Amino acid sequence: MLTNLFKYKDYYARVTFDPSADAFHGRVIGIQDVIDFYGRTPDELRQELKTSVDEYLTWCVEEGTKPEKTWLGKLTLRLDDDLRRRLAVVAAAHDESINSWVTNLLDRETERLLAEHGQAEER
Repeated sequence: MLTNLFKYKDYYARVTFDPSADAFHGRVIGIQDVIDFYGRTPDELRQELKTSVDEYLTWCVEEGTKPEKTWLGKLTLRLDDDLRRRLAVVAAAHDESINSWVTNLLDRETERLLAEHGQAEER
């Protein structure tokens, strides 16, 4: 379930409850830099995420560094032989490569799940 996912600009944050702070703790995911924030209510969490991301982007400008982009690079999957065979059959039946078929499938499913939880992507 994606109810603990918040988005601001191109940054997503996962939110959990921190009992030691008696507040919710958020951390931007998908980058190596650390962007943390706390809040007691959903509105406070959203505002703190915005503030934290904006401060990070300002810091990057001041330091003369590029802000990290989320999730750059390749995705490698280790599939068993049977699943790889089934993927190849289904992709070929759709006249697509495995990469294209899986990419389209993942795109549809992630869009559906994000939209279902109010986090639809802006394209």
